[in-house]
Amino acid sequence: MSNIPTRQLDDQFSFLYWRRDQEAKHRYTSDPTSAILTIEVNTTELCNRTCVFCPRHDPSVFPNRNLHMTLMGADQIATNIPRTYTGKISFSGFGENLLNPEFADIVASFRYYLPRATLECNTNGDVLTTDLAWNLFDGGLDHLYINLYDGNEQIEYFDKLLKEFPEDWYRYRVHWGDADTHGLILNNRGGNVEWIGLEDSAVEKLVGKPCHYPFYKMFVDWNGDVLFCSNDWGREHVVGNLMQQSLEQAWLSKPWRALRKKLLRGDRSQSPCNKCSVDGTLFGKQSFELMKEYENSDYRKLGTS
Repeated sequence: MSNIPTRQLDDQFSFLYWRRDQEAKHRYTSDPTSAILTIEVNTTELCNRTCVFCPRHDPSVFPNRNLHMTLMGADQIATNIPRTYTGKISFSGFGENLLNPEFADIVASFRYYLPRATLECNTNGDVLTTDLAWNLFDGGLDHLYINLYDGNEQIEYFDKLLKEFPEDWYRYRVHWGDADTHGLILNNRGGNVEWIGLEDSAVEKLVGKPCHYPFYKMFVDWNGDVLFCSNDWGREHVVGNLMQQSLEQAWLSKPWRALRKKLLRGDRSQSPCNKCSVDGTLFGKQSFELMKEYENSDYRKLGTS
């Protein structure tokens, strides 16, 4: 793999540095919503794969459902995010977004309403075509991340498929390696999957440590529901709905703030935090500190619902 350009092939370490570089460019203010580095958007409950490291491997745990975010729903979500938002909109989540029949139009909608945001999409690439890629980029997508679940032999295929595009428009992400490497390659999806080689110690070593995820990332489901964490595959904590609330109302909702206050103390006793193997301190430290200051300020007494 050494002959593949670093900008094209993301192992667990280059991806870590890439994300940290993006984070360093983020603009923070005293506004607590400026802590949001990423809004992850799950546009479909459908996936064409049942990977062994994913909850979808067991349909009794995570059934495949033909449910999609609609273009109207995407419009509602996008308009509830301030037009000035400069963070990332990451089309990722629990399904394969390219299976949403309106996905290209959804990308274009987010670009129309959020001209300053960075739009990214994660895909397994199975249904990707050159024409579809053009539709996505023409609609305003900034980065396409292709997850190489089968191995590096996929690179030659995608190199040909994407040969018309500048190399900084897309990146490959590896998904093989040590199970416990930063949790960037494989993790137990909030305790919703058992993967051979992922020992209980991966969870135990995080006991008593804070987690930054709910302080820098917002996860928006296909129906607008906001989950407190993108690793909450069991959808245990719905803390708002971005089809019905503004970004600020969801971000500062009482249920979300209550969960954050526990994590500020390193209290992982609530599910799914008590069974999650993800090291949540690799990104978002400044967001964590900003929200910590917010919760400790007199302004916290105002609250929102």
